[in-house]
Amino acid sequence: MAGRKKKKADTAKKGNGSIVDLTKELWQAAVQLRGSIEPSDYKRYVLPIIFLRFLSLRYEKRRAELEALIADPNSEYFEDTGVLDEPDEYRSANTFIVPPDARWSRIASEVRGRDDVKVEMDRVLKVMEEAYPERLGGLLPPIYGGSNMDAHDLRALIDLFSKDAFRLGHGEDVIGRVYEYFIGEFASSEGKRGGEFFTPASIVRTLVALLEPDRGTVYDPCCGSGGMFVQSDEFTKHSGRLSFYGQESKDFTWRLCRMNLFIHGIDGKIEMGDTYFADQHPTLKADYVIANPPFNDGSKADKGWGADRLPDKDPRLNFEVTDKNGQQSKPTLSAKNANTMWILHFLHHLAEGGTAGFVMATGELSNSELARLEVRRALIEQDYVDCIVQLPGQLFANTQIPCALWLLSKGRDGKKGTRTRMGEVLFIDGRQLGELIPGSRKQKQFSAEEVERIAAVYQTFRRRGRPEDVPGFCKVADSASIAAHRHALTPGRYVGASLEDDEDEPFDERFPALSAKLEQQFKLSNTLMARVRQVLSGVGSGV
Repeated sequence: MAGRKKKKADTAKKGNGSIVDLTKELWQAAVQLRGSIEPSDYKRYVLPIIFLRFLSLRYEKRRAELEALIADPNSEYFEDTGVLDEPDEYRSANTFIVPPDARWSRIASEVRGRDDVKVEMDRVLKVMEEAYPERLGGLLPPIYGGSNMDAHDLRALIDLFSKDAFRLGHGEDVIGRVYEYFIGEFASSEGKRGGEFFTPASIVRTLVALLEPDRGTVYDPCCGSGGMFVQSDEFTKHSGRLSFYGQESKDFTWRLCRMNLFIHGIDGKIEMGDTYFADQHPTLKADYVIANPPFNDGSKADKGWGADRLPDKDPRLNFEVTDKNGQQSKPTLSAKNANTMWILHFLHHLAEGGTAGFVMATGELSNSELARLEVRRALIEQDYVDCIVQLPGQLFANTQIPCALWLLSKGRDGKKGTRTRMGEVLFIDGRQLGELIPGSRKQKQFSAEEVERIAAVYQTFRRRGRPEDVPGFCKVADSASIAAHRHALTPGRYVGASLEDDEDEPFDERFPALSAKLEQQFKLSNTLMARVRQVLSGVGSGV
């Protein structure tokens, strides 16, 4: 019966301001209920509850729509109560029939009141997984019964997400916003660890505005909680023209992503595994690659990130560079920094005509380590580098490492609705942009106008012609001038920014070179000191 025409129920909308207020109120209340749970673990207990609430909300909404149609004499469903238990009628609305034992009405009353509420909540999770193993398998493991979470706090969390705001017509909108807000707040509260699963919203919006994903395949090999996918889907107004592929190495973050996509009505093939050594989409060629890989991975580890574990025949290394002897060869990967490996991974998975947009530590723009310089030079000489956007500091709550957006393209020949851009690179310096997030004293964000300004310059460059130079903000440079700057891609060198270039690289990357230079100066100082002593000795002897 799912194929029959149905009338859509109107969905009431709540003003954005009130949703924002509600999400903040819920967050503050949830934090108060953390009790003895470690801050880094708390999300594991809160987010599944939000997810269960969402499943019930969507089920209740669809059931109410069907009940209205059954009562409508003008509907084909009139008096056909059998549709209430027909799975296809729910599947067509991207939801499930929630088993009676897992419905929120039961959770908020019977489950909440039980002495063994923690054990019973685990059983609820199991009931949902077993009912829909293909969609929910592995997503809701038992976590409450064996935890040190206080039963009183669990009951209070159930009360928190039973608020009247979730029962109204806009309940799904609210729960989606709450889920996203909670992910961001958990990331901020966890500091550096939070960056493993969350990219600040204004950076995601900027990348999506630059890429303009309209139709085709979107790939993120380090997808975290899936924010890149959600924003890409929103960009197309949920048109269904995009397909999503991702990979995540951490079990909980993988589940977090799948729940996030589910809440936003997005189907995606999200696999778990280490992208370096177990590429789960080895044959994928994507129209859009969009990612925020870990910055400078391996730089703090004694054995680096594991470059020596990659086989020589790894297809991602089929990329020719020119070595110091002028010979063509495969790239030699930096043992202590995986940035280059990520770049090669993105390029390998990019389809002809496609574009990759990703976040990278700013040091990669000008680093002089031979292995990394060779790859950067080859990317420029082989005409893959399309645009570099240097970001202001403080956009990330969890790291002070300055970063930039890279756009690599396999469509710079002008064959897919864009102009020919061979031999040109657009540089945008956004270090003077951004404003403090309201209520924060340390984290910045781009305004909507700033995102639009950056994107507009790039879209002009891609489609219409070289944009006008704006001193201190943007300039198109040719490959010859980039070569003259030792293939450095730091926007400040081209747009005329006043900030010093040595601020472009993080201190931990500059330190070895600075230390070596200081050692040379010490040696020179000792040599000069010996000569001065020799001269003074001669003077004292009457020479």
